[in-house]
Amino acid sequence: MRRVEPVDVLGNIQALRAIAALMVVVVHAYAVESTYLPGRPWTTPFHILGTYGVDLFFVISGTVMFVSTATWFGDKSAPRRFLARRATRIYPPYWIVTALVLIVYLVAPAVTGEHRSARPDVLASFLAVPQRGEPLLVVGWTLSYELTFYAVFALALRFHRRYLPILTAIWLLAVVLIGALAPHANPWVRVLGSWFNFEFAFGLAIGAAVLSGRLVAPRALFALGVLLVLAVCVATAYSGREFLDVAWWRPWAVGLPMALVVYASLGLERHGVLAPPWLRVQGDASYALYLWHVLVIGAIGFALNRVHVHGTPARIAIVLGGYALAIIVSLLAYAYVERPLLRLARRYFESAPSSTGRKAAAQTS
Repeated sequence: MRRVEPVDVLGNIQALRAIAALMVVVVHAYAVESTYLPGRPWTTPFHILGTYGVDLFFVISGTVMFVSTATWFGDKSAPRRFLARRATRIYPPYWIVTALVLIVYLVAPAVTGEHRSARPDVLASFLAVPQRGEPLLVVGWTLSYELTFYAVFALALRFHRRYLPILTAIWLLAVVLIGALAPHANPWVRVLGSWFNFEFAFGLAIGAAVLSGRLVAPRALFALGVLLVLAVCVATAYSGREFLDVAWWRPWAVGLPMALVVYASLGLERHGVLAPPWLRVQGDASYALYLWHVLVIGAIGFALNRVHVHGTPARIAIVLGGYALAIIVSLLAYAYVERPLLRLARRYFESAPSSTGRKAAAQTS
């Protein structure tokens, strides 16, 4: 990271969003390699780390939602305005990619559904609500957790900000009780009672620290967070798992180290240490990368299989070519699809109370 003046608004958060999306790409590059090519995938050493990009996303989401709406608390119109802005930010790009996946699924189901645990529910997939198996666009499962958090946070916006810790504690208690007492076979229970929800709460705590200016020892905490993330990846690998299950220990083993990284990154930014511009630019397009990379890398793997290209050339095309093409597509999709759609939607939702809030909310999914 380089030292700059002045510090951008949540610039390092944008960089972390890029890193989180790039981590998730590894997971699906690994899946495509495993599906179409024999032998050990090149992405095997990074697959575990990639699965934890989701945890980083959830912590970031909690942080940015709090910081970008800090002055909205207690406003009667805040819940409606917040949910409208989130819906216009999340759904239009997601619907476009999901519609493309639906077309492929209808024409050649095996291409998108060979390893699915259940037949996808089309309506639930487009709404990004919980379903028994994976949605049409497999990464859409994370949006079910995001939307749950948005609903809870929208309710909290109705009250004064001083009540947020109490409301958060009540929410987390409900999460624990639902997870402990209700049947996990129900997809709604799986989301509402998931320990993933604690990671959004970690993000809220970081947001409170940002607003209060309590950002201490950023360099030491950044190093500690990174070391802990690497340690949990090594521990996961030695346990023989592909990732830690979403149980009570995951938010503490994975989410808390990710929270340290987010907290320390904001502290570094407060001290003038900012991530490189190219990484922040990719952060702006991180949602596009998150949505489009599965189609891009999957299409490469399918095409190579059809023309019978295997071995090292195929791995280079899937891993290196897939990464490069996914990044290019994400930047184009952000510039020519996502941003125009967002500008169109924002014509009807221009009531954010501050320039800082507008910028953070506009950049963050």
